[in-house]
Amino acid sequence: MRIVTDMEMTINEKLSLEIEESMAIALKEWLGPILSGRAHDLSVNFYSLDTRDILRHHWDDVIDATQKSYTLNIPREDYMHLAVVNIAENSNVSLLGEQHSATMHLEQRMGDTLVTQPTAVYTAREIMLMAQDTTKDRFDVHLYMLNNVVALVIDSLGVALPEMDVLLSGTATGFDVKDSTFTFAHPSLLRASRLSDQCYAVVGMPSRDSVHVAPMPAKAAPAAKDVLWELRSYVTLPNGSITETVFSFHRPLEAGALEIIRVNMNENGVLEPIDDEDKKEVGVTVKLDWKQGGEHEIDL
Repeated sequence: MRIVTDMEMTINEKLSLEIEESMAIALKEWLGPILSGRAHDLSVNFYSLDTRDILRHHWDDVIDATQKSYTLNIPREDYMHLAVVNIAENSNVSLLGEQHSATMHLEQRMGDTLVTQPTAVYTAREIMLMAQDTTKDRFDVHLYMLNNVVALVIDSLGVALPEMDVLLSGTATGFDVKDSTFTFAHPSLLRASRLSDQCYAVVGMPSRDSVHVAPMPAKAAPAAKDVLWELRSYVTLPNGSITETVFSFHRPLEAGALEIIRVNMNENGVLEPIDDEDKKEVGVTVKLDWKQGGEHEIDL
């Protein structure tokens, strides 16, 4: 079993300027334990491929490694194999329905505003046909990252950086392991961690990949019909007023991705995209004197 991930290259490509070096270092240090490519805990499951879909063999292991080999002494049958990594220490996500492969599900807990997910979760699914093929005795299983990372990198243009909060919305709240599909059962709002004055990052699940697929509940849906996910900043200015900037993304936020959003901040706390692609494709709305209220309670 091997874990597949590599995000350091993306950081080096997106934060290549000398003035961005400190932000790149902060992001790498924070992501290091999360995206090390190492599995801490591993849940291994083998299900029957008949209509009963019952759990035939299961065990949990703590491996603390990027890969692990097992020698299994189990009956030579046909199996649906499902595996989940790094769930034991993730307080935001629970593993449910392990009795059957069709019901194995990862679910993010409910709450007005959750903290960033603390671990990178990996899953694998592999049909292992052993009953007839008596010659094959080795299976390589690749575990792929379920969640992703969104980082906000700020150039203050010489303005002193005030207190701010960064929130991610519009992402999935669950994942069906066997079908490899994301679910949107309830509103999702995740608070980013402050890595430095100029860098915030949050680990969450993917967005929808299309506005025509898997619509979210009305309370969680972004305002614009073609918006897939949003990143919101709330900047508290010295006079006590709060400036809200909402970045609305029309491109999907995918599993295993690292999205780095580079922005300028002016003296009013307004954030504006730096990268040309974001300027063209990302919608930006601003409220200079934002008042708390609406769909979610945001404890500022």
